[in-house]
Amino acid sequence: MELFLSKEAVKFLGKLSAKEAEKLREKLAALLEAIETEGIIPFNELDIKSLKGEWKGFLRMRVGKARIVFRIDAEADRLQVHDIDFRGNIYRSLRLFSKENDIDSG
Repeated sequence: MELFLSKEAVKFLGKLSAKEAEKLREKLAALLEAIETEGIIPFNELDIKSLKGEWKGFLRMRVGKARIVFRIDAEADRLQVHDIDFRGNIYRSLRLFSKENDIDSG
Protein backbone atom coordinates (compact mmCIF):
# COMPACT_ATOMS: atom_id res chain seq x y z
CA MET A 1 0.00 0.00 0.00
CA GLU A 2 1.27 3.42 -0.96
CA LEU A 3 1.33 6.32 1.52
CA PHE A 4 0.30 9.70 0.15
CA LEU A 5 0.77 12.85 2.27
CA SER A 6 -1.02 16.09 1.38
CA LYS A 7 0.89 19.33 1.08
CA GLU A 8 -0.56 20.44 4.45
CA ALA A 9 0.58 17.24 6.18
CA VAL A 10 4.13 17.57 4.84
CA LYS A 11 4.23 21.21 5.92
CA PHE A 12 3.12 20.32 9.46
CA LEU A 13 5.72 17.55 9.76
CA GLY A 14 8.39 20.02 8.66
CA LYS A 15 7.54 22.33 11.57
CA LEU A 16 7.92 19.63 14.23
CA SER A 17 11.06 18.60 16.06
CA ALA A 18 12.77 15.51 14.65
CA LYS A 19 11.57 13.45 17.64
CA GLU A 20 7.91 14.48 17.26
CA ALA A 21 7.93 13.95 13.49
CA GLU A 22 9.48 10.51 13.93
CA LYS A 23 6.74 9.52 16.39
CA LEU A 24 4.08 10.40 13.80
CA ARG A 25 5.95 8.52 11.07
CA GLU A 26 6.19 5.45 13.31
CA LYS A 27 2.43 5.46 13.90
CA LEU A 28 1.75 5.79 10.17
CA ALA A 29 4.18 2.93 9.50
CA ALA A 30 2.40 0.78 12.11
CA LEU A 31 -0.93 1.54 10.46
CA LEU A 32 0.38 0.61 7.01
CA GLU A 33 1.94 -2.57 8.40
CA ALA A 34 -1.34 -3.67 10.01
CA ILE A 35 -3.33 -3.00 6.86
CA GLU A 36 -0.84 -4.81 4.61
CA THR A 37 -0.13 -7.83 6.82
CA GLU A 38 -3.42 -8.37 8.66
CA GLY A 39 -5.83 -6.62 6.32
CA ILE A 40 -7.41 -4.67 9.18
CA ILE A 41 -7.42 -1.19 10.63
CA PRO A 42 -6.25 -1.48 14.26
CA PHE A 43 -8.78 0.97 15.72
CA ASN A 44 -8.07 0.30 19.40
CA GLU A 45 -4.32 -0.24 19.22
CA LEU A 46 -3.65 3.02 17.34
CA ASP A 47 -6.53 5.13 18.74
CA ILE A 48 -8.33 5.47 15.42
CA LYS A 49 -11.90 6.68 15.08
CA SER A 50 -14.24 7.23 12.13
CA LEU A 51 -15.26 10.81 11.46
CA LYS A 52 -18.92 11.69 11.05
CA GLY A 53 -21.10 14.01 9.02
CA GLU A 54 -19.53 15.60 5.98
CA TRP A 55 -16.26 13.82 6.85
CA LYS A 56 -17.81 10.36 6.65
CA GLY A 57 -15.30 7.99 5.09
CA PHE A 58 -12.35 9.70 6.78
CA LEU A 59 -10.62 8.44 9.89
CA ARG A 60 -8.53 10.16 12.51
CA MET A 61 -5.60 8.76 14.45
CA ARG A 62 -4.56 10.35 17.72
CA VAL A 63 -0.82 10.59 18.36
CA GLY A 64 -0.32 12.54 21.59
CA LYS A 65 -1.69 16.03 20.98
CA ALA A 66 -1.58 15.61 17.21
CA ARG A 67 -4.30 14.21 14.97
CA ILE A 68 -3.82 12.56 11.59
CA VAL A 69 -6.87 12.69 9.31
CA PHE A 70 -6.76 10.09 6.56
CA ARG A 71 -8.73 7.73 4.39
CA ILE A 72 -7.97 4.46 2.73
CA ASP A 73 -8.51 4.20 -1.01
CA ALA A 74 -8.72 0.45 -1.53
CA GLU A 75 -9.04 0.72 -5.31
CA ALA A 76 -5.82 2.72 -5.62
CA ASP A 77 -4.22 0.73 -2.78
CA ARG A 78 -3.33 3.99 -1.10
CA LEU A 79 -3.45 5.48 2.39
CA GLN A 80 -4.18 9.17 1.84
CA VAL A 81 -3.25 11.51 4.69
CA HIS A 82 -5.47 14.57 4.31
CA ASP A 83 -4.02 16.64 7.15
CA ILE A 84 -1.97 16.48 10.34
CA ASP A 85 -2.27 19.10 13.06
CA PHE A 86 -2.75 19.56 16.76
CA ARG A 87 -6.13 18.73 18.29
CA GLY A 88 -7.50 22.27 18.49
CA ASN A 89 -6.43 23.17 14.97
CA ILE A 90 -7.22 20.06 12.98
CA TYR A 91 -10.97 20.27 13.27
CA ARG A 92 -10.92 23.99 12.51
CA SER A 93 -8.94 23.34 9.32
CA LEU A 94 -11.34 20.55 8.36
CA ARG A 95 -14.27 22.96 8.66
CA LEU A 96 -12.46 25.52 6.51
CA PHE A 97 -11.64 22.89 3.88
CA SER A 98 -15.27 21.81 3.83
CA LYS A 99 -16.52 25.39 3.35
CA GLU A 100 -14.02 25.99 0.54
CA ASN A 101 -15.26 22.89 -1.25
CA ASP A 102 -18.88 24.02 -0.86
CA ILE A 103 -18.00 27.35 -2.51
CA ASP A 104 -16.11 25.66 -5.35
CA SER A 105 -18.89 23.19 -6.08
CA GLY A 106 -21.70 25.75 -5.91
